[in-house]
Formats: sequence, structure tokens, C-alpha cells
Amino acid sequence: MSFDLYFCRQDGSAPSTTELKEYFSSLPLFQTNDVAAGGIEFWYKNEETGVYCLFSYSPFDATELHGCGSSGLTFNLNYMRPSFFAYESMALVESFCKHFDLLVQNPQVVQNPQDETVQQADATSLISSWCSHNTRAMLTMKTVTKEQDVEMHYLAEASATAWWRYTRVQRALENSVSEDIFVPSLMILMNPASELFTMLLWPNGIAQFFPHSDYVFVRREKKRLFGAREETGLISYDSVTAKIGHLLEDYELDGLQIKYLRPEKTAHVIPLIQTLQLQPADLRQYTKMSPDSFQDVTGSY
Repeated sequence: MSFDLYFCRQDGSAPSTTELKEYFSSLPLFQTNDVAAGGIEFWYKNEETGVYCLFSYSPFDATELHGCGSSGLTFNLNYMRPSFFAYESMALVESFCKHFDLLVQNPQVVQNPQDETVQQADATSLISSWCSHNTRAMLTMKTVTKEQDVEMHYLAEASATAWWRYTRVQRALENSVSEDIFVPSLMILMNPASELFTMLLWPNGIAQFFPHSDYVFVRREKKRLFGAREETGLISYDSVTAKIGHLLEDYELDGLQIKYLRPEKTAHVIPLIQTLQLQPADLRQYTKMSPDSFQDVTGSY
């Protein structure tokens, strides 16, 4: 199941295949493939966020379909994905339409033949449409998976979107920081009880960034009567920031504010780390989830 869009111009013209190839070749993360019968596929794949979608041109569609479909230009985004797939992809649709002066036809919203479905491309309304139909698809799939005894994996939309917002700027953050501050990756994990959550690592109280997550995996040196030993465990992100929040500062990048601990303040957090109540966790028993292996639709799990 997928969400499909068609593109056209009011005057009936369309970009040439040369123009299309030049446009998509100039953009990062796109790959162009020639396919059978003169068709062209423009695949978008962001290896960091895991988001992928497809723009395509088919001369067959251009001769067989009516309305915007007759241009041969289409867009495709699968359902049963977290909402951030639409957040990232629909911005590409809007930019594509603005560049080539195209209108977009959304056949998903058709209730009767008289409905007007050809409009200016607007990422916000397209996101809303995809999310609405994705919810329907997920609720339908819920019934199918129950009948077939197949497990569906769920992560709350707020956690999934926070993961996406940070992950898409992580590399830029690494390049922008001049101080010796660790930029951790956010992970999406499934515990032995099949529950999903986001997690970041914090080893030994080092200076680092603290993007919002569900949990923090802490590694610390726990002092004992006869020496010290290393302890590890999970603790909620809110518990960590409640304990050390007065030592954290905000760093803004591309509209996203991320808390961080400066190197000169690490000495102050060492005694505070000792007071954190860690939940023992063997991460070898946890499964790392790919961005397209779960969904965030409430009530479909």
C-alpha cells in the first residue's frame, strides 16, 4: 500500500526528461535509474534517517491516463512507516513543484468524481493527507497481523519524531562544534518485552550533547569500600536532566535546541552521577530497529 501523487501544469506542458535528470542529479541523496519502456526513476534515500521515496516518469502513464496522470510524472511513498517519512518527503514534493511550476493531484482525497484534487503543492497539507491515510492503512493491517499472528512494532510519535529531528542534523552538529564535546547517536531499541524506545549513551560523565530521548544508558565508576568498579544501566532522560539540568546549556542548530555539557563542567557532574538510580540492562538482549521497521500510529499496536 502506498500514497501516490501526480504532477502537471495548467497549460498541459511538462518538464523534459533532460530537465528532470538535471534537477534530480543536482540534489543530494537522489539516484536516477532508467527503466523499461523509456521510464525514469528518481529514488531518494537518506541513509541517516532511513527515509526513502520515489519520483518517476513513465511515458506509458502519459499516454494512458487522464488529468495530471497524463504528464507521466508521479510520486510514491509507502504507508506503514513512522510519520517522519512524510515530514521529510513532502518537503521534497513541494520543492519539486515550485521548481517546475507544477500542480499536484492527490487521488487519495477523492470522494466523488466532482471533487477538486489538483492544487498547488503544500507540504503541510500533503503531510496531513499521508498521515490520515497511513492511520487507516495501519488500522487495517492491525486486523491482518492479528489473524496471521504477526507482531507489529510501535514507537510513540513524539519519540520517533525527536529521533528524526536530531538524526538529520547530527552530522552538521559534529562539523559545527569546535570544543571537545561528544556528539552521540540516538538509537531506537526493542527490549526483550518487545517495547520500543530511544536511547543515547553517556559514558563516564563526559562532556557531550543530550538530544531528547526516552532513556540514557549510563556508564559510571561506582566507588566501593575497597576500590571501584564499573556500573552500567538505563535511566530515564528526564531523570538525568532533572539531576544535572542546572549544568547543561542549549545549543541551537537549524531550529533545533539540544542540551549539552561543557568540558569544564564535567567535574561537577561526577558526584551527581553516583546518585542516579540505574536500571540494570544487558544491551546484548536488545534489538536495534531500522527506521522503516516500526510505526507510530496510536491504537494500531
